[in-house]
Amino acid sequence: MSASGSRGRGRGNIGPPEPYRSQSIAIIPEKFHQGNKENRMMNRPPSSSSTTTSSGRKPSTDHCKSTSRSSTNRAKSTHSHRNSIRSAVPDTSIISIAQRPDQGGTEAANRDNTWRPAKKDDRFLILRKIIEREHFPLVWYDEGKSLYSIELLVDLKDQYEIIIKDKKSDREQKYRLLIINLVKSYDIQVLWDFIENKIAIRPRDPIRILETLLKQTTRATMVCVKNQFYDRRQDLDDLGDGRGLAHGFYQAMFLTKIGATLNINSTFTCFYQPFNLVDFLCEYLQHNIIRDGIDEREQQLLLRKVLKPIWLETHHTESVRKYRIRGFGASARQHTFPRIVDGTNEDNQERQSVYEYFLEKYQITLKYPNLPTVELYTPPNKTQFHYLPMECCTIQAWQRSIKPLTTDQRARVTKKTVVNPTQRYQSIMDIIQIRNFNQDKYLNEIGMSIDDQQMLTVPARFIPPPEIKYKSGRDGQSDIVERINIGKWNLRNRFQKTRTIDRWACVLISSQKPNPNQLSIAKQFIDQFPYIIKQYGICFQTNPIMFSDPANPQVIHDRLRELKEKNCEVVLIILNGVGEDIYKSIKYSGNQKLGIVTQCTDFVAIAKNIRNKKLDMYLQNLVQKFNAKLGGVNGMVSLARALTSSSTKDDI
Repeated sequence: MSASGSRGRGRGNIGPPEPYRSQSIAIIPEKFHQGNKENRMMNRPPSSSSTTTSSGRKPSTDHCKSTSRSSTNRAKSTHSHRNSIRSAVPDTSIISIAQRPDQGGTEAANRDNTWRPAKKDDRFLILRKIIEREHFPLVWYDEGKSLYSIELLVDLKDQYEIIIKDKKSDREQKYRLLIINLVKSYDIQVLWDFIENKIAIRPRDPIRILETLLKQTTRATMVCVKNQFYDRRQDLDDLGDGRGLAHGFYQAMFLTKIGATLNINSTFTCFYQPFNLVDFLCEYLQHNIIRDGIDEREQQLLLRKVLKPIWLETHHTESVRKYRIRGFGASARQHTFPRIVDGTNEDNQERQSVYEYFLEKYQITLKYPNLPTVELYTPPNKTQFHYLPMECCTIQAWQRSIKPLTTDQRARVTKKTVVNPTQRYQSIMDIIQIRNFNQDKYLNEIGMSIDDQQMLTVPARFIPPPEIKYKSGRDGQSDIVERINIGKWNLRNRFQKTRTIDRWACVLISSQKPNPNQLSIAKQFIDQFPYIIKQYGICFQTNPIMFSDPANPQVIHDRLRELKEKNCEVVLIILNGVGEDIYKSIKYSGNQKLGIVTQCTDFVAIAKNIRNKKLDMYLQNLVQKFNAKLGGVNGMVSLARALTSSSTKDDI
């Protein structure tokens, strides 16, 4: 585990957490127990070593040399307060890779008996089932084209086939595994040579091989996103737009001065909620599509921004089926096709709607027949597609979302994820206890253990915070120093450099027509805004030009162009229930196309702070960004304090 600052990542070794102490777990690989070693040698041919071959062919004798050193010699290179670091594998310290060419690997059978590459997410499961059925020796897999082992695989066939039944859909799929030959072997000794500065090039491949081993058990039971893992049994924290926040952990191996260490940290990421598609789109679009429908602009936005890469499931048939979405169609009542009679619709002039088909075929009365249908297909066959009702489709669980968070979502996520060092320490130790490395069968097989009782400890020191200079709020000329307390300070004086605004505007942009109460709140904000920020040195000479517009990119662009022509220097924009796409449209038009300064603010936040009489505090944060956009300077760091080195006696 590695931690730095408030994030709680770093390397260390002792005891309870202390402020500014960074933390990690050490890998303490043990030599093979003699019993394990003897059992393993009984299963090997006389000349074999710890190599992997996938076709049973013997590798070159050049790969059979073992160069591992004794643990006694290696202990000399470690610090005295640590246990000795020994080889991460048995005395036969060579790991070999069996690599498969592009046309090999795990393949799935098509209906015409040809083969196609299996999906990446399926490969791990397929290989595990083949390994269990065929009783392979210890092997581990990188989900790509490589299989690893510490011994010769002399009895493997070139090809294995298996039929797997999907638990949800109950459909059977045939797969085959093609194993080619030994490609390369690696000597783990290079890890220790690098640690002891005997070689300058970091041994990336051996590190990757051991990292793959460390992740095998976790990968089989949890959702894997690169080096991050998430428990499938947890409930997502709803983010309000069809996504949820999941709690997991990060795991990676590093080579440090004291040896190999395992970096573990708590992590969070977003996944799409496994909602019915109708509910999902209501959440994402932030309005009731059952009542309002989905217009053409929203349909194109959905396809472009979110839906195309998402997998959908259908549950109305006897089995669960998976699809991707290509587009939208007419409503279930309006979309028709030739009526199917005796399993075919050829030469049939009578037509039936999707609504009628579901009623007759599945005895399902659609709840929302006036919503658009969705056009679905199953990769890799993109020419065959189906029009299905939205309400019959569900978002497949545990699909990661990389769409940026909104300002409100970032604030909610920050409250969830930013914790004090003691909480972070306990969270990481809980992860290690659940992970239970020393009961991992893969680690036990090769004699590796993890010193997971305590975090590693490294020296640290307290760095004094800088001093920030503002202009006095009394005369606007003399400098006033604000002292920082744990990253926070009060804004009680004027900015160093500000600007006078001669002409400005305020635009309320709403997803729905604003009601009188919303217009009143916006008016209160506009009236108070110039008076509150005047105390920081920003002055407005005139009252603003005011508009209320719909959330339409073209309308927004035209309005900003109009204000530009009226010589407005800045436009204050209140966003009332609009999505991230509208925010991006504002910035694109204002910053890139027209060159006019825009400052966005959220209506919900305004209403809340006016109601709680905390608008001054809210504008403290807003005005700092606002002044910077106008070319101003907020504060200046006191160079005399910042450039003064602290004494080494502060080291802890």
